[in-house]
Amino acid sequence: MSEPRFKQIEKELRRRILDNHLSAGMQLPSEAALMEEFGVSRITVRQSLAGLHASGLIEKVNGKGSFVTRPEQEANLGPLTGFYEAARARGKTAHGKLVSVREIKAPDFARDALGLDANARVLCASTIRMLDSMPVAWFRVMGAPPLIEALVREDIETNDASTILENRLGYRLKDLQAETSAIAAGSQLAQRLDIAVDAPVLRIRCTPYDARGEAVCCSEFFLRGDVFSYRFKLSR
Repeated sequence: MSEPRFKQIEKELRRRILDNHLSAGMQLPSEAALMEEFGVSRITVRQSLAGLHASGLIEKVNGKGSFVTRPEQEANLGPLTGFYEAARARGKTAHGKLVSVREIKAPDFARDALGLDANARVLCASTIRMLDSMPVAWFRVMGAPPLIEALVREDIETNDASTILENRLGYRLKDLQAETSAIAAGSQLAQRLDIAVDAPVLRIRCTPYDARGEAVCCSEFFLRGDVFSYRFKLSR
């Protein structure tokens, strides 16, 4: 049994919102335009819009029409996103320096996270992050070229990734998968972070997922062990 027409239209508009074809703050087409596009009555269009409104994806402004909502709150997805804000909240001067933007063969963890083929390539943007002018972390984010290029344009040297993804690029982040481990710095990280080759480094690999459960990008964060500890709270 096929779905009612208003549900089909609601799903299509939802898809456009989650794909950012209709981004946060953008006005939806008028009821008349939607009636013409889908060949339905005004009642059917209003039923579709009511479903989107009930799920929080749009809001109605009297006399102006319907608009795509912004996420209700800032994303709180841990190390992928909170470095600058957390540091500044503690009174630190935090900033980054973009070191490279280049295409690489996707590492194993990135292929698994993003569902890529064995020989897939991704665009990778790497930054070194500073606290009060001291290098304390090496961060790289990788994914589809258009997304990584957009992150770079929106300035990942001074903005956390989720702030850009949600507030500027319109993504609706829902979940984060993270893996944390302690490793020795090695020669490259030691040089980047000005530490000994055998110094402990906290490595955090993260993948944020959107409202549909699809991976958006993935990242790898290396933090100096003498500066950072990883704290979390579990509730039930």
